[in-house]
Amino acid sequence: MANIEMYTRPGCGYCLHAKRLLRSKGLGYTEHNVYEDPKARQAMQHRTQGRDLPQIFVNGKSIGGFEELLKLENLNQLPKQEIKNGEQHDNI
Repeated sequence: MANIEMYTRPGCGYCLHAKRLLRSKGLGYTEHNVYEDPKARQAMQHRTQGRDLPQIFVNGKSIGGFEELLKLENLNQLPKQEIKNGEQHDNI
């Protein structure tokens, strides 16, 4: 089972698209809202040089943002995973 983490902020269109794409594929994820949690922003900056949002990690490895996530989807390289109760954490 893949561990997917996403750093987001409210009002971010690409964040919304990424969350919808993951849900449409039945993939659960953990969302870190960098506006609500300043420590999340620090953790993101420590983990990646990327400043844009979203920043997405699969099994601890940075894949980039929404465009990179979409490329993985188009190449049929997204992890396979079913959402279980309580596994998905988002604000939509």
